[in-house]
Amino acid sequence: VPMLPARGGDAYVKLAHPASGFAVVGVAARVVLDEKGGVAQVSVGVTGVAAKPYRATAVEGLLRGKAATSSRRLQEAAGRAADGVDATGDIYASAEYRRHLANVYTRRALEKAIERARA
Repeated sequence: VPMLPARGGDAYVKLAHPASGFAVVGVAARVVLDEKGGVAQVSVGVTGVAAKPYRATAVEGLLRGKAATSSRRLQEAAGRAADGVDATGDIYASAEYRRHLANVYTRRALEKAIERARA
């Protein structure tokens, strides 16, 4: 994993299973801001929603090159975290709930990564 450049931040957030601590859904985000505070680079990885981890490319595409200050834009982008994904359900969480968690935890991971990039 390459070192973060200046104005870079990353974060990992998850909903942990209460007994095992393993992620029911987890999201990792890495953001690099440009000199004006826009999103120069962004990567979002999601686990626990589908049969295997995946990149949330729809999220990345909506944020790249845009200002990192818009709460509405973050919400819109995070809402695409499970786009095109065949979500799986089990006894711990239905497929629909996992899709919802992907959206919620993507926003949280992005907010935390952006906050760290600004520090």
